[in-house]
Amino acid sequence: MSVFEHSLQKLKTHLEDVDINASIIMEVLRIAMEIVEATQLKGEEQTQLCKKLVRTVVVDAPISDEKETLLLNMIDQGILEQTIKLVVHATKGHVDINSGKEVAKICCLPFI
Repeated sequence: MSVFEHSLQKLKTHLEDVDINASIIMEVLRIAMEIVEATQLKGEEQTQLCKKLVRTVVVDAPISDEKETLLLNMIDQGILEQTIKLVVHATKGHVDINSGKEVAKICCLPFI
């Protein structure tokens, strides 16, 4: 069994009773990332496997064509890939949320 097939099987097991839709797609991505992290893959290979897993789950889900198109557009437009990068940066300590809040306060103060 390939890494993809094994990972997809695990992901589908986690999502057995979950309705796939836009509001939980990031949760699907989180689970996929956890599964992929346990593989031997690293870096860009992990990112591509996560995207492929989420895409497959969306395509296989019993959802309307409209919802499927919306979710596939999110994947194709790079939203999942950018989210993966954000999570990776955060886990490596490269994201300082508190300094971001301070910058937002300073930038938005004139509008208040």
